[in-house]
This record gives sequence, structure tokens and C-alpha cells, in this order.
Amino acid sequence: MYAYEDLGPSQFEDLVVAVCQFLLGAGVQGFATGPDGGRDAKFVGTAELLPSTANPWRGTVIIQAKHTNGINKSFTDSDFFSATSDTTVIAKELPRVKKLSKSGSLDFYLLFANRRLTGNGETLVRTHLVTETGLPAESVLLCGVEQLDM
Repeated sequence: MYAYEDLGPSQFEDLVVAVCQFLLGAGVQGFATGPDGGRDAKFVGTAELLPSTANPWRGTVIIQAKHTNGINKSFTDSDFFSATSDTTVIAKELPRVKKLSKSGSLDFYLLFANRRLTGNGETLVRTHLVTETGLPAESVLLCGVEQLDM
């Protein structure tokens, strides 16, 4: 396991862009630090490896990287996700994701965080994102430290 918490937010975003270039293709475009409207990177085209080579994503993938300096954090920590709070990291992203989706600027949403992602946590967070944004379940992918380590 790597110490992702020792990276700065910009370094973590750079890592996520590099991982996405491998998974999606060289056309992944990262953005400069600043207001991002819910996107740290974007890919338009046919993905090379996601979700599989037999059935790749085709369209616009919006990539969001969420970094914390905390150690042993989880996607289901109350500061990151709660289905009933509008102050969590996920709650603050929802309006941006909805806006991108409604404008036709998003077909797939890929969220990376340097947090642990359990099976139950993945179901809770993904279901909430799908319910709140109207995106199809197969269009949302969450990646935690377990996937990053691989």
C-alpha cells in the first residue's frame, strides 16, 4: 500500500490522470488547479480498458479526484458521504455532476479518492450518486485505495 495521504491534492490529481490515461487512453485531459466545475479530468472517445475491453465505455468520461491527508479514511466516513447531509464531499459534488449530465457533457462518472472502499460502501455511495443524478448505475465507477494499489 502506498501513502497517498502524503501527496498533495495536485500530486494526487496528477496520479489519477496518469492512471486514467492507462485505463481510458492517452486522450485523457487533465485541468489546471482552480475552479473545475466538478471535473479534474475528461476523456472523450472509446475507453481502452473500462469497464472491459469487450464492452468499453463510449462517450464523455468525467474524472474527479478527491484527496485527503487523513490516514485510514473510508468512502463512508461522515465527512465524505452521508445520504442525509448536504455538507459532505459527495453532497457538494452532486450539483456539479447533475449540471454536467443535464448539459450532455457527461456520459460516465469516475470518482477516485485515497480512501478505503468496501463492497457495502461502494453500493451505498454509487446508489446515492445514481439516485441523485439520474445516471445509469453502469455509468458510475468509484475507485479507492484498493484499486489504486493494483
